[in-house]
Amino acid sequence: MVKFLLLALAFGLAHAHDKVDGEWVTVAIAANNVDKIELERPLRLYIRELTCNEECSEMGVKFYVNSNGQCSKTEVTGYKQADDSYRTQFEGDNTFQPVYATPKNIVFTSKNVDRANRETNLIFVLGKSEPLDEEEHEKLVKFTEKQNIPPENIRDVLATAVIVICG
Repeated sequence: MVKFLLLALAFGLAHAHDKVDGEWVTVAIAANNVDKIELERPLRLYIRELTCNEECSEMGVKFYVNSNGQCSKTEVTGYKQADDSYRTQFEGDNTFQPVYATPKNIVFTSKNVDRANRETNLIFVLGKSEPLDEEEHEKLVKFTEKQNIPPENIRDVLATAVIVICG
């Protein structure tokens, strides 16, 4: 646990921009409101690229969403807040924050408050087109539990991205 917290702290420091910038794909998503991340649901995001300005005060996120059999490319910009999270608008108000990063994966926590004021807590795991190995999956299960998200709400997005006609 201490190792995880140190990595999270290190991520938030000076070189966050170097670890974030680039092409990424959504590997897995977990949410307390699992209906929001099922196939063709609004928060099942197929992330493709992250960009961060020099100070990482703005983070760009390029992704696809699939709804009614149609794939739409979307780009949002998150603006850094005083608590080091980022805030943007997409399907309501969103805050998100990177909490763990390696050259292979980045893990974000996120909170969405939709137009009906329904709050959804999420975890996004981004990677470089490889599925999570058994050890990584087990760490994700433990992390979802700490975030009060049932492990059965984890969705393997990388596996389904092949059947979705998104770029």
